[in-house]
Amino acid sequence: MSRTLGFALSAALLASVVVTAPAHAATTDLGGLDGGTWHSAQSINDAGVVVGRSRTSGKPERGVKYDGLPTEVAGPAGRSTRLNSINNSGVMAGSSIDPSVSTRAIRFHPDGTHQVLDSYPGYAYAGGLAIDDSGTVYGTVSDDNNPQLPVKWDANGALTRLPLPNGMTWGTVTGASNGYAVGYVLGGFVTSAVRWNPDGTVTQLPALEGGNTSYARAVNRHGEVVGEAYTADNRGVSGVRWDITGKIVTMYGHGNTHPRGLNDHGVAVGFTTVTTSDNVPMRWMPDGTQTQLGTPNGARKAEAVSINNNGVIVGYTGDNFSPLTAVKWD
Repeated sequence: MSRTLGFALSAALLASVVVTAPAHAATTDLGGLDGGTWHSAQSINDAGVVVGRSRTSGKPERGVKYDGLPTEVAGPAGRSTRLNSINNSGVMAGSSIDPSVSTRAIRFHPDGTHQVLDSYPGYAYAGGLAIDDSGTVYGTVSDDNNPQLPVKWDANGALTRLPLPNGMTWGTVTGASNGYAVGYVLGGFVTSAVRWNPDGTVTQLPALEGGNTSYARAVNRHGEVVGEAYTADNRGVSGVRWDITGKIVTMYGHGNTHPRGLNDHGVAVGFTTVTTSDNVPMRWMPDGTQTQLGTPNGARKAEAVSINNNGVIVGYTGDNFSPLTAVKWD
């Protein structure tokens, strides 16, 4: 998504964008599991418990929980475990993966036990991507012969499809909170950010004027959403925040900004792409004021992906060509 912006912000939105000088936060290397060479933090709850992923070349991926020392969270034996999200009760959502056979959505309990969640008949792949405080897991089901569908599993494991807006045939989930879920859907040449609401309806979130592409990345308990929206002809991209009515109310930075997490106070985190080799982790206040978080050990790439209601942020440094390191910004 590293594209050059070539558009003018409206006066109202421009007024909400305030750039601060770099003010680096204290950064902690969270470490990882024994033998792991690649670690990333994916989600943090209000108790400060973090979940993430650990990899070792040639071996299955493992789930890792940071609550003091890092510990493994394991799904079914012999399969990769991928953790994506944790709620405030310590219940986690993720997937159990055998790429050559199937993927199953999993709900992991704080005591280390897990529940394999049902998929649709005939669908070989189901992934748990987000979880809210009720224990509802949100994710997708897919198959080589069918389009990917967004779904949810309630606390008892009952599976329900999430509705798609008219004309949309494919969807994915990226975040959830308090009965809300967000993601994006595809139909024809349009990619659109959406929010699924507690009453079972779906809200299609607008792109910027003249654009037809937007992505929702995170939602808070008030139904506020952050993500990205493209400009006319999809020539530029900017991080945005949609309010509960679905209106874009804040833009983050002047382009190439990518929010990934949002807390209940309206504080967002993510990263700004400077070049293809540099991602700068960022925090944005509700009015758009931004702060660079800083990277440990001079790393050129870092992404902040989750923030809790105490303002603690997690993410990772590195990229696909070098080992990732799970980090926390206080």
